[in-house]
Amino acid sequence: MSKQRFEIVLADADDTIFDFGKAEYYAFKSTLNKFGKDCTDEEVKLYSEINLKHWKELVKGTITRETLKVHRFEEWFSYMGFTLDAKAFNDIYAPSLGDYSFLIDGAEEFLRKLSKIVDVYIVTNGLTTSQTRRFQNSTVKPYIKKLYISESIGYSKPDERFFDYCINDIGEEDRSKYIILGDSLTSDMQGGRNSGIATCRFIRRNEHLKSDLCDYEISDYNSFFDILKT
Repeated sequence: MSKQRFEIVLADADDTIFDFGKAEYYAFKSTLNKFGKDCTDEEVKLYSEINLKHWKELVKGTITRETLKVHRFEEWFSYMGFTLDAKAFNDIYAPSLGDYSFLIDGAEEFLRKLSKIVDVYIVTNGLTTSQTRRFQNSTVKPYIKKLYISESIGYSKPDERFFDYCINDIGEEDRSKYIILGDSLTSDMQGGRNSGIATCRFIRRNEHLKSDLCDYEISDYNSFFDILKT
């Protein structure tokens, strides 16, 4: 492995490597159909907004993961006027989400090239059932050294203890060799800051908001290789 500015990349999963929005859409519609229901694309979008709100609350520590699993659906069911069991819905939805391992365009080639020069690990706040299944089904699996999931570890990004666990498990104590690549300011970039590692935000959409949390910002995968060069 040639000398790089950074030697270990902690890559976020959803909206950094995997196209979460696309997977969410298909998994949600599929699960809803299993319960004999359907909805419009706009109503799926509303669920997505409710879900994102709950994940932000989890990152802030204002709700638990178990609460998130059911309340996101309960809120949407209430809006729709559905009388469905939210826990039963989640128990089908979570593994179903893992069946859809859609990648962002260029992600597979990016990881193939990246894995030749640095060690790449996935760090995610997603649910263990969903993320493990998606990873096993994905073509990028050969390029990833290990998958770290917050639900399994017991702490979520941006909690420093999540990163402490990953770093201790990887076995390289020199944090100057690490960089986190992710799309979220609140979990990925803040997590990097909390744990003393370099941060690079991956911007897929027109969200060019400068933040002190980002050491680097990229909008395409190829730009990341310039950051790695000494």
